[in-house]
Amino acid sequence: MRQDALLCPNLNHRRTDAPVRYCPSCGGVVNVKMTSVPCLSASHDVRRRGGSIFCVDCGERLAKALAGR
Repeated sequence: MRQDALLCPNLNHRRTDAPVRYCPSCGGVVNVKMTSVPCLSASHDVRRRGGSIFCVDCGERLAKALAGR
């Protein structure tokens, strides 16, 4: 496990079978076996409204950095 993953509160880093490729909290790869999926801006909008900072399919940053995070 990467050092920065130890600091991330998302539990997908600790799973051997994470259901997503990228972490929605830090953007790190959590499951290398999953293929990267090209995303549409509409799906990014939905994930952004859901509170994700990074896209779980492509790893792109969705939200601007928030103070205190």
